[in-house]
Amino acid sequence: MRRGTTFLLLLILALTTVAAYVNFWPNPDAKGQPWQGINNPFVLREGLDIQGGRRVLLIPDPNQHYSQDTINKMINEVRNQIEQRVNNGLGVKEPSIRVQTINGQPAIAVELPGLNSGDQAADLDLLRKTGNLEFWSTGPDHVPLGSTFDPSQYAQFNPNATALFTGKNLDPQQISVDILQDGGYPDPVIHFSMQGDALQRFSLFTSQNVGSNLTITLDRVVIESATIDGPINGPGMLDSKGHMTLAEAQRIATTLRYGALPLVLKVDTEDTVGPTLGQETMVRCALAGVIGVGIVCLYMLAYYRLLGLLADGALLLYALLTFAVFKVIGATMTLAGIAGFVLSIGMAVDANILVFERIKEELREGRGLSAAIESGWKRAWPSIRDSNVATMITCAVLYYLGNNFGTSMITGFATTLFLGVAISMFTAIVVTRTFLNALLLTGAINYVTLGLPINKKKPSSTRSK
Repeated sequence: MRRGTTFLLLLILALTTVAAYVNFWPNPDAKGQPWQGINNPFVLREGLDIQGGRRVLLIPDPNQHYSQDTINKMINEVRNQIEQRVNNGLGVKEPSIRVQTINGQPAIAVELPGLNSGDQAADLDLLRKTGNLEFWSTGPDHVPLGSTFDPSQYAQFNPNATALFTGKNLDPQQISVDILQDGGYPDPVIHFSMQGDALQRFSLFTSQNVGSNLTITLDRVVIESATIDGPINGPGMLDSKGHMTLAEAQRIATTLRYGALPLVLKVDTEDTVGPTLGQETMVRCALAGVIGVGIVCLYMLAYYRLLGLLADGALLLYALLTFAVFKVIGATMTLAGIAGFVLSIGMAVDANILVFERIKEELREGRGLSAAIESGWKRAWPSIRDSNVATMITCAVLYYLGNNFGTSMITGFATTLFLGVAISMFTAIVVTRTFLNALLLTGAINYVTLGLPINKKKPSSTRSK
């Protein structure tokens, strides 16, 4: 067996082993323990239309009367902050957060796969809450928690009727949530610390106002109002005295950690995608894919015989490699993505058919098996290359349009089709060809196994005069 063929067979075996591990080795169990001591961190992520979740469209609040220039300037910063809040506050995997244009105005489309339960109103607040934290001096008055704060009532304690400190003065690295036992009951608290010159100013203010009340508001709603017992020279603590649950404390901490939104947002539309419908559709798509691939394999086997068997093996390896790549890169599988994957299967079969028909043509011209196979690959390659490259260019265009106009369905379709076509080129050109060369060297390939009559035609030759 040729050295190059042996090397390629070993490479294919190694890739198959790695792909099988990624696809079939069990993930850690519910306790986080790896199976047989070997961890498989790769999972196939499911999109909103498969596992269900929520889809929300956020727009700048019209009541704020923002100028168009302000909206255009700030919308991307708002999107980035919402993405940080979702990733670190909701625990949603693979959220889709995009800026898109609705009726000529920028909006933010948020898709949250897997978010079907819990306090949905609070989850929405985390997305659109401005998160403007302010510290006020209220003198001897203790302001009730949850009430709306009116700065004009305490202007005498706050110079220029503005907040003494804001969320911008906080050190984001020092914001955390803890639980204290207050009378035997768990009491969530938020730890914080000032940064920069605010640290010294906060220490000076608290030392000069011992006995007065410090009121902290979030979007002008009181979340803390307590008496200053002494100077605060370092970390402080927000304690609602049982008026705040652990989930609420974590949401507030997430909001503070990533800062206030520069624009006030309003929920324009919201809808929920049920997981049952998505899972049923997933099963039907998988069944349709298996039936389709099975029919293709049977047809290839019946028409091309041994060549068809090689193509079927390469096709199964293609599916194994493709799913492994999807898991490794963390691609989100949607129904549109599944459609792109199934379409790429057709591209893989098409490449094999082009090669096999070229080989048959070479055999009919009188060439030997080895020469016919070599010439068939060379003559089929330009057609395979051009068709696949054209498809990949189209995928790139679709991905650009989907990514910039907020259409995640198009993006998923383009991504899976692009990857599928790239991998199908490898399996059709490298895998099938290696299998064919290996069997040719063993003598298993002949006219009978190819389903062709024994060729008695001699190659044409020229005689020099």
